[in-house]
Amino acid sequence: MQAITCYTEGYSLSRELGNELLVAWNLVGLARVAITQHQLKRAAHLFAAAEVSYDLNKQMSPDDRADHERTVDNLRSRLGEKAFTAAWAEGQKMTLEQILAASDELETPERVMLESSSPNIDQPPPGQGDADDLTPRELEVLRLVAQGLTDAQIAEQLVISNRTVNAHLTSIYRKINVSSRSAATRYAIDRKLV
Repeated sequence: MQAITCYTEGYSLSRELGNELLVAWNLVGLARVAITQHQLKRAAHLFAAAEVSYDLNKQMSPDDRADHERTVDNLRSRLGEKAFTAAWAEGQKMTLEQILAASDELETPERVMLESSSPNIDQPPPGQGDADDLTPRELEVLRLVAQGLTDAQIAEQLVISNRTVNAHLTSIYRKINVSSRSAATRYAIDRKLV
């Protein structure tokens, strides 16, 4: 979905620029998309992460604040108080990469029907590549991505250029058959590489 890509890229750029308000707004956008996809636990994680990033209530107009509160209250009622409170607490401690990589246990009939109605026969299942194909440096980069580091932070930690990080990520994505940071993070977590 294009909205997810835009919000995820916006989140990454905002983090690199150190703009906490934009970080929070991108997380809120991702949370609203998660609700539309019936990923309620993920939405609670994202809303909680946005609150940790920045006190949005200070920046919202009264109308925006009321809309935000209605959305969160609706999410709370759909999840149930106990599940919502647990998901909120988890979300306050997670990075965006961890949130996106976590599977959402809530499966609704609409979601199952939507996913089963559009199989992608041309593409192999995501994440079916082999970690043994990765070079030691690519494994390092993958581990750092899974820990939530930005490209700039990875470059600084490994003393390489952003361009080299990007080249490693392109190679990693191809080798493990994924197309996003969140899918690469999920791959690393599933295979206990982090």
